[in-house]
Amino acid sequence: MGKELLGVVADVLFPPRCQACGETADELTAGLFCAACAGDIRYLQPPLCLSCGAPVPVAPGTEHCCPDCRREPQPFTTARSVAVYAGVLLQVIHDFKYRRRPSLGRGLGALMTGRNYAGIDTADLDVIIPVPLHVRRLRERGFNQSLLLARAVSAGCGVPLDFLSLRRERDTPPQTLRDRRERRANIRGAFGVTRRERIRGKKILLVDDVYTTGSTLAECARVLLDSDAARIDVLTLARAIPDAA
Repeated sequence: MGKELLGVVADVLFPPRCQACGETADELTAGLFCAACAGDIRYLQPPLCLSCGAPVPVAPGTEHCCPDCRREPQPFTTARSVAVYAGVLLQVIHDFKYRRRPSLGRGLGALMTGRNYAGIDTADLDVIIPVPLHVRRLRERGFNQSLLLARAVSAGCGVPLDFLSLRRERDTPPQTLRDRRERRANIRGAFGVTRRERIRGKKILLVDDVYTTGSTLAECARVLLDSDAARIDVLTLARAIPDAA
């Protein structure tokens, strides 16, 4: 039996279902979302902060840095996210991470590829590095969600993946319910570089699932720059926006 016929039989016996609402659908966006749920995803569009990628209230084409980045410049150069961390995307990311569904990583990673991100030139990157998990968290969860996303991004843009040179050295308490200052203090000193020679002079894309306050990503960027990286850009699947429904 040919592969195409096997695929038809599989679709009849196990029709594709939306990972958000559970309904069957002939076509799924990124293999995950039916048309209705895909329409609920709020993709981030300009105008955005030139540094952290937060929406800024200015006319399109006149982007500038947001007040937070002007007050305290980020160690990374540019951060961009695919969509707002809300609605069906929030639901599926939670399923991915906390209900231990690593199979969702391929589709979620696909949402991150094939898009243009102002300020990030994938053709100019040397390496992609995921935000690492501490070994204890890795054992509990069984996978690093950021690594699965980074692997998809690496395959999509043809940039090598390095998941060994940046290491989580200290397991920190959860960042949830901490404010920006507390998150920054909590994460300080949590990461280290294991292969300085593989970081030196490199233009790096740091990949994570959600940008909340940016504290974790900023700490990773700081450590990489301390190891003589040339530049750090950041790409996340989702971005937490205050008051986003």
